[in-house]
Amino acid sequence: MPFLRLFFFILLFCVPLTAHSGVTAADFPGTTIWYAHADLEQMRSSPSGEKLYDWVDGEVFIEIYEEVGIDVGKETDRITAFADLERGAVLIVEGLISKEARDKVLALATITTKLDLRSSGGKNYYQFGEENESVASAENHFDSLGDGGYFSFDVQHKVIVTSTEDQMKALLKSGGKITGMASHPNALFVLTADRSLVQAGLRTDELVDDDDDWDSNILRNTEQAALLIADEDGLLAIEAQLVVREPGMAESIGGIINGLISLQAFNSDLDPEILSLIQNTKVDVKGRTLSISTVVDPALIVAILDD
Repeated sequence: MPFLRLFFFILLFCVPLTAHSGVTAADFPGTTIWYAHADLEQMRSSPSGEKLYDWVDGEVFIEIYEEVGIDVGKETDRITAFADLERGAVLIVEGLISKEARDKVLALATITTKLDLRSSGGKNYYQFGEENESVASAENHFDSLGDGGYFSFDVQHKVIVTSTEDQMKALLKSGGKITGMASHPNALFVLTADRSLVQAGLRTDELVDDDDDWDSNILRNTEQAALLIADEDGLLAIEAQLVVREPGMAESIGGIINGLISLQAFNSDLDPEILSLIQNTKVDVKGRTLSISTVVDPALIVAILDD
């Protein structure tokens, strides 16, 4: 359905937030380029998150298990990944990670690359692949881990992977705690990205250069984007915020979304779940910031993901 695809394009690409747990730039270190956090334990234990977790388990985790024999769903409670301008990329996996899983990771790493055992503050870590302390460009921050980096099992219930040795040493010293990073209780998923990642990841240089092409103009003018998904009484509360260059762009996007809502809010041809989603969507524009929030049946999200 064209309208539904357009609506979710706007919602999910207008991805700091304002309600519920609230995600703002102050929640992250000043040099953070992007941040993603998935709370699998919260997904498994909440009515709305359970459906989302089942989809991830069946579509993503099963492939990992088939390839390497590690049951991510069983071993993992939370996954956090982010990139820092000064210290590169970080991946932290939290959970009751078994010795068997750790041994498999070490065996796979030994087969595919050379490992160098090192230590810092009494904790061990491994250097793998190419040793390069230069910080990658924004678009390659996470991909750089494929060329080389550092990983450790020596913080209890955590696997830590970094692209630079300085970041590894800092996380081993802090017990895997990220300095300056706020927590977001009850959030199932959090995602933020600054302009450099949005521009690089979506390859806006290849988009049509047309002033009438409003969707590509949105992406080119994005300064910061974020998305938060939380459980709210068995439904998924989705909150998004887009910060653009000019107040006029925020007003324009807000007007488009409100226009779509007005046109479709009483369309009897739409499914009841979609009508409920549209009717529960709220749009707020303040200066250069556009905020969108809605609640949705998790079954609808899963159906869209399966489509």
